[in-house]
Amino acid sequence: MLMNRRSFLAGGLTVAALLAGCQRRSGPNLRLAMVTHSVPAQLLDAFQQLPQGSTIAVTPEDSLVELYGLLQRWHRQPEDTVSRADWVSLADYWLAPAIRQELVQPLEVSTLTHWSDLAAVWPDLVRRDAAGLLSPEGSIWAVPYRWSHLVLLYDRDRLPRGSAPLATWADLLRPELRRRVVLPDHPRLVLGLAQKAVGASANTEDPAAVEGLAPFLADLHQQVRVYDSEHYLETLLIGDATAVVAWSDDALPLLKRYRQLAVAVPSEGTLLSAQLWVRPQAIASAAGQGASTALNWLDFSLDADFATQLAIFGQGTSTRLWGVEPLQLPEPLQGPSGITLRPEVANQSEFLQPLSGIAEDRYHNLWERLRG
Repeated sequence: MLMNRRSFLAGGLTVAALLAGCQRRSGPNLRLAMVTHSVPAQLLDAFQQLPQGSTIAVTPEDSLVELYGLLQRWHRQPEDTVSRADWVSLADYWLAPAIRQELVQPLEVSTLTHWSDLAAVWPDLVRRDAAGLLSPEGSIWAVPYRWSHLVLLYDRDRLPRGSAPLATWADLLRPELRRRVVLPDHPRLVLGLAQKAVGASANTEDPAAVEGLAPFLADLHQQVRVYDSEHYLETLLIGDATAVVAWSDDALPLLKRYRQLAVAVPSEGTLLSAQLWVRPQAIASAAGQGASTALNWLDFSLDADFATQLAIFGQGTSTRLWGVEPLQLPEPLQGPSGITLRPEVANQSEFLQPLSGIAEDRYHNLWERLRG
């Protein structure tokens, strides 16, 4: 059975029970807003048990769109101090518009115990200028705490007998996959993986100028059954598709349950996504108990124990585990074979970076022509 994103069950502890526990106390000292599956309830409870921890109230949302809407609402209504969160979980793709719209504020991370433990890729990702663009001289705008990568997830029983396993983005063009592929309903992801397939960056300013991209996209479009970011896993499981492009943390639970499924991370590199803690602009940055508790949560999210427990209870990959060899990962993340982002492939992989307005129009126009 697929994970219901409206639920937040982990080992019998629900968000509702967690919140009820908070309400029985003097009131929450820390408020979090996040997608419902991004932090297992066991970790929330563990933080509450720490001497430097505190009671937590959680605003669980079904999607990043809804979380972004919360930031916009709090920005429009700064007097709303009751429901406003101290930290909001946001994908790195949304960080640039959040900065441009002044929905979030820069962070001071020098006092965080575990910030220096992170690989350089993480501070580089969240160091931005006031326009949200990557900048070595910019401020730190977020703390990344987990990440995932795109994979090829497929039903090997639906491939012709004797077929070689899928291994590269170009394998999506195999004749036996015609109208049997599900791709994300997202222009940057589809155009990005196509650019990786032809040896280009997923962040080029003019994708139409990339050599070989146009014919690859035309061929790829002929393979697609549907572009879908919501129900693509169900499409694979009921047999309406043979292969889907999925996020690793969505694919992992299915691989452990359905033996006919297999996975590959294309060796030419893949696309990455990180979940971040951002501070709403309306939240005061003053020192004191509230500020101390908020920073304690960030350090907790970067701790090695958090990484292990996130793998066990949430099957998620902490930013602490970037570049770790597969056999050195926590056991829940070691298998099944093929899903781990090996360091040499990670070096070829990319986050989707913010683009100029002109480049965004180019991607939109190319996407419209592809789908037209």
